[in-house]
Amino acid sequence: MVSLIAALTVFATVDEAAISALTHAATICDPRYECGGVVRRVNGGYEASGLITSNRAFGVDLGEFYGPEVVADFHTHICSIHNKPFAAFFSSSDALANQGLHTVGYMLSLCDGQIRRFDPSQDDSDDEEVDFHSGRVIYLTIGHIVGWVPGDATRSWRLAIARTEAHESRVRGGARASTHTNGISSAYKTRTRHDSGK
Repeated sequence: MVSLIAALTVFATVDEAAISALTHAATICDPRYECGGVVRRVNGGYEASGLITSNRAFGVDLGEFYGPEVVADFHTHICSIHNKPFAAFFSSSDALANQGLHTVGYMLSLCDGQIRRFDPSQDDSDDEEVDFHSGRVIYLTIGHIVGWVPGDATRSWRLAIARTEAHESRVRGGARASTHTNGISSAYKTRTRHDSGK
């Protein structure tokens, strides 16, 4: 686990604490990895924990933060080429954890900047029928949109995502990463192979 920030502010509502923490996460977390934390009930309101990451594309272990005062957890969903169709949904493990721990879940999709809330005491899990063109229909938890991350806060990860997608596209297409042609009609040139005469 890598700790990214310390908690500082007390908020009047759980929503405000989670939305503030996820907005901050959008500006400092590496967009290749999930990061998150928890919201605790404190004197005078609610406080978000510091952000942590497991340095994994999927899943962040918030176990070290959990205690009796925790009322919610929050995390980001990355926006990779493989995860884009699923980024707006809570995973099955997200929903099960919130149901089992009796906590509210918040999630920021780095694909659309929307912050979603899943409250197992009010919302159904697996409430959205989704067809990902695989021939099978699956059911996922979508929750409710409760906020969004402003465009200027997401600029750094949107640029990082665009660079990653452009690189992946060049690699899949077999193109060389260089954009310099130096007046050559092709983006790259091959060397002439000379027979060594042996």
